[in-house]
Amino acid sequence: MSATVYFVVYGNPVGKGRPRATSRGGFVRMYTDAKTLGFESAVADEARIAMRDWQAFETPMQLQLSAYYYIPKSWSKKKRQMAMDGEIHPQVKPDLDNVMKAVLDAMNGVVYVDDSQVINMVATKRYSSDPRVEVYLHEVLK
Repeated sequence: MSATVYFVVYGNPVGKGRPRATSRGGFVRMYTDAKTLGFESAVADEARIAMRDWQAFETPMQLQLSAYYYIPKSWSKKKRQMAMDGEIHPQVKPDLDNVMKAVLDAMNGVVYVDDSQVINMVATKRYSSDPRVEVYLHEVLK
């Protein structure tokens, strides 16, 4: 029987930020912005809770990610309801691939040894009054 890991990270989805560089005394230092670090930390914390009965998997994994974005308060009631009903989809930042990258990186060493083990991914963007990222991982058995 294959294992399934599920967890939710509440709050607006955050995409992986571009690496930043600073220079001091002739040395260049690369760093990740605070917003990305905070989101990746929240993902890793929720993943650790979900993995309490297992160690990091070494097998191939499948990822299903659903990113739920906050519905703007400025929208009319009709437009907000259309968004809740899935008739309007978010075409806003952050890009879905950047959200996936942040989630994948955060799960390294927690859910799996390395994100290279993820062999199949499905991701969706939706609106919700309860913004969050839902993550399902399924172990792929031979």
